[in-house]
Parts: sequence; C-alpha cells; structure tokens
Amino acid sequence: MTARAKQLRRRLRARALRALTRAPLLAPSALVGGALAAVSPLARFSRYERRTLANLELALGSETTAAQRASIARGVRRHAARLFAEWLHLARSGAPGTPRERRGAWIDRAVRLDPSIAVLERELALGRGALIVTAHLGNWELLCARLRRLGLSGAVVGFERARDASSAWLAEMRETYGVRTIAQDAGAREVLRVLQRGEVVGLLADLEARAIDGEFLPFFGVPALTMTAPAALARAAGLPLLPVRCVLQPDGYRLLVEEPLSIRGDLPRREAILETTSRLNRVFERWIREHPGQWAWHQARWRTRPGVSPDPDRELALA
Repeated sequence: MTARAKQLRRRLRARALRALTRAPLLAPSALVGGALAAVSPLARFSRYERRTLANLELALGSETTAAQRASIARGVRRHAARLFAEWLHLARSGAPGTPRERRGAWIDRAVRLDPSIAVLERELALGRGALIVTAHLGNWELLCARLRRLGLSGAVVGFERARDASSAWLAEMRETYGVRTIAQDAGAREVLRVLQRGEVVGLLADLEARAIDGEFLPFFGVPALTMTAPAALARAAGLPLLPVRCVLQPDGYRLLVEEPLSIRGDLPRREAILETTSRLNRVFERWIREHPGQWAWHQARWRTRPGVSPDPDRELALA
C-alpha cells in the first residue's frame, strides 16, 4: 500500500470515528458493540488474524494446541469489537469538574476498584507523583478514565503519527474525559515536569516502538524489541514503576494495582534499566497468560529481529 493510500485510509477512518462520536442517538455504544461482535468473525480472513495466530504459535505454541490458539484468536476479535464500542462511549463522556461530568458516570459503574488500589494511594501520598505502566490488555483507556474520575490528574504518553487523523482522535478522546496526551518523542523533560507536580503519568510499555530507544529482551522466551524508556524515566525521576491493569472479568472490568518495581541502585545505569525492563516483561507475560483473549496479539510484537534491519516501508502498528 502506498503512503498516499495509507494516509487516505487513516483520514477516512478518523472521519468515521468522529461521525459515530457525534451521533450517539443513531449509533449508541451498545448497538455498535453488538454489531461489531456480530461481524467480528469476518476478521478471521484478514492479515490481523494471520498475525494473531502466528504470534500465538510463536509465544504459546509449546503450551497450547491449534484449537486453543484459534479459540484465543476468536476472543481477541470479540474483545476488539467491545473496545471500539467502549472508546466511542468514552469519546462522548465528560471530564470531572466540567458541565458534562455526569456523562462519565458510567465509567465508575463499568470499572470496579480492587482493594489493591491502596498501593497507588500509598505511592501518591508520598507527594512525588506516580509512573504507571500498563499493557494493551483489557481496556487501558478505561483504566486511565477511571483514575481520572478518582481525582487523579496527569497525562499519558501516546504514539502519534505525522498527519494521522486517527491517532489525533484518540488524543481528543482522552481530552474529553480530562487527560492530556504527551507524544512519545516529546522528550523526558515534559514527563518529568508532570511527575514533579505530584501527578500521574501513564505508559503503555508492552509493544515494539522502533522510534524510541529499545533493547532485545525475552518476551515469552523470544527476543523482542522492548522499549526501555519507562525504566529510564523511573530512574531519572527517582520513582518505581507501578504496574496497573484494567481487565474484563465475569462481572465487569476490575482495576488492579501491583507492588512497585523499584530500580536497583546497586547496578550501573544500563544494567539497572535492563533488569527492571526484564521484570516488567515478566509481569506482562503473567497478565497475558491470565487473560490471553484480551491482549493485542494482532500487533507486530516480534516484527524486528536481532541483527536484521527493519523494513522502512512497513507501517508501525502501535495503536
């Protein structure tokens, strides 16, 4: 696909998203979710399905059967349909302290807080901010919105493509419920300023991001280009990384917080960053094994291989 065709596709996708966002009566979230769930089996004929199955075989092939991997792939499709509907609902919500605040009341009902939220409260009570890390698992945007409705302020670090209207739509969605997006390439200083104000910064750290610093580290036993920026930021800020997830359970979403991953002070800088990043990868592996149908297996997680130059014509898929 040519660059011009890709740009046109993104523009059309963004226009469709905005049209659905502005037409709540014509396309209520439940209706959109039901319709997408109904047609989601068609995605099994797409390149995303092929990538999902290839990634599942690469990561879990030794511990699953082909039938089990196909079942997980079906779950991935259904979950993607659910996410899209929920993001449309988020885009129609209101931020705390604004006239539209009541539009976001559904977020409180949709996401229950696990008692482990006390870990986050303990960290914030120190007055130094918090560096939250999560994965493309469950609903990471609902996680962000739920914390905002708890009264937390701050920003998330998000991927932005030049001239990509759809990534702009995601940033607009977050702005709607009261959270600012910092571009991945904005530099560490902007993130550190947010933390110095005692606020929260959220990072998605489970996928490949060739545009920023990374190292090949094991992920499900396979070398994967892994971003080291979260650990580097934590070391610069003198903060631990705080793993948080928002996963779908039988009775709805639950927000869970884990004990912080502290940066080891007895190691040289690079070794400390790699050691922390490796531990974070293991946390993500555990989460994904617990809820395999809720992770973004369709993403090109193992695309770049050690010692092989990446193909510059292939689209970076991080959304």
